[in-house]
Amino acid sequence: MSRSQRIARDVVVSLLANKARAFLMMLGLAVGVAVLSAVIAVGQGAHERIMGLVRKHGLDMLMVRAGGEVQVFAPRADRGLGVLFDADARAIEAEVPHVQMVSAVQNQRGIPVVFEDRSVTTRAFGVESDWMEIRGWGMAEGEFVSEADMAGMARVVMLGAKVARDLFPEGGAVGRPVRVANDPYTVKGVFIEMGASAGGDDWDDRIVVPFTTSSRRLFNRPSLEQIVIRVADVRRLPETAERVRALLRVRHSIGPGEQDDFFVREPEDVEGAALETSSTLTALLLAISMAALIAGGLVIMNLMLAAVSQRSQEIGLRRAMGARASDIAGQFLLESLFVALAGGLVGVAAGVAVATALSAAGVASSRVSWAPFAVAVASCVVIGLAFGVYPARKAARLDPATTIHERGI
Repeated sequence: MSRSQRIARDVVVSLLANKARAFLMMLGLAVGVAVLSAVIAVGQGAHERIMGLVRKHGLDMLMVRAGGEVQVFAPRADRGLGVLFDADARAIEAEVPHVQMVSAVQNQRGIPVVFEDRSVTTRAFGVESDWMEIRGWGMAEGEFVSEADMAGMARVVMLGAKVARDLFPEGGAVGRPVRVANDPYTVKGVFIEMGASAGGDDWDDRIVVPFTTSSRRLFNRPSLEQIVIRVADVRRLPETAERVRALLRVRHSIGPGEQDDFFVREPEDVEGAALETSSTLTALLLAISMAALIAGGLVIMNLMLAAVSQRSQEIGLRRAMGARASDIAGQFLLESLFVALAGGLVGVAAGVAVATALSAAGVASSRVSWAPFAVAVASCVVIGLAFGVYPARKAARLDPATTIHERGI
C-alpha cells in the first residue's frame, strides 16, 4: 500500500471513529452552501424572468417620455408635463431615418369603467393603429384600433385581460356597451394576457382607445406621455435614438448644455434597470451566504484544533513509528477537505431543493443548472483547505517525544 493510500485510509478511519465531530463540521458548511446554492438558482431564475419581461418591452422599440429625468419604467403617478405633442411624433416619422412605425400615446390613471352593476378603476391609454404592432401585443378576441376609428374619433375601447375578467367574468365582452368616464363606448376587443412589465406595472389592468378619441374626448388635451417608435434595423437603434434626441432638441428649442425636457428610452435601459434591482438583492444574499460559509469554515477549524489536542497521543505514536510531519499534516488537511466536500454535497442538494420549492410555491423563480454544483465544490475546496491548514500544521509540529512523555508512555 502506498503512502498516499495509507493516509487516505487513516482519514476514513478517523472520520468514522468520530462521527459526531465529523457531522458537526459538515453541518456548519452545509448551511452556508445551501444558502449559496439557493441564491444562485433563484438568481438565475430571476435573471431569466427579467430578460423575458424585457423582451416584452420590445428589443426593436424606442420610447420617448415627457420629462427630462430618466424614466425607464412607467411613472407611478401622472406627470402632467405638456412637452410632447402629436406634431413631435409626426416629425420623427417623417424626418428620422430607419423609423418604421410611430404611435403617439396618451395615458391617464383613475379612469372608471362601468358595465351594468360592475365597475373598475383603471389606466386608460389613447394610441394609434400601429401601437399594438410596435409593442408586440395581440388580441384574444375582437379587433384593435383601425384607421377608420382614428378618423371618426370612435368611442370604441379595447380591454386588458384583467379588466375584461372583472367586468365580464363569463366572457363575451366584444360588442357590449360600457361607460368610460361616464360616456358610452363599445368594447371592440380584448387583449391577450400580458402579465407584468419588468417594472412591475400590470399590463392587463388597462384599457385602450383611439388616440383621436382620447385627445379630443376622453382626456381632451393635446399633450402626450409617450411616443413609441419601431426601428427597422435593431443595429441602428443607438443611431436612431441619437437622431430622435437631436430632432426633439431642435423642435423644443433646447440649447447646448441645457437639460432635455424628454427622455429617450432604449432596450438597454430597461434591461439595466430591471437587472439592477435583482443584482442588489442577489449581492446581499450572496454576502449572507459567504458569511455562513466562513462561519462553517471556522467551525471546521475549531473542531479540528480540538481533535489535534485529543489525538496528540496518536500523533506522537505515529511519528515515533516513522510517520513524517508531512504525513500528519496531509491526513488532517484531507480530513478537513473531505468533511467540507461532504458538507458541500449535502448543502447544494438542500439549496436546490429549497429553490425548487420556492419556485413551485410561486414565491420566486428559479433555474437549476450546473452553476450551483460548480460553485459549491469550488467553495468547499477553498474553505476546507483554508481552514484546515492551521490545524494540520499544528498537528505536524507536535513533538512526539514530548507528547508521549506527557501521556505517560
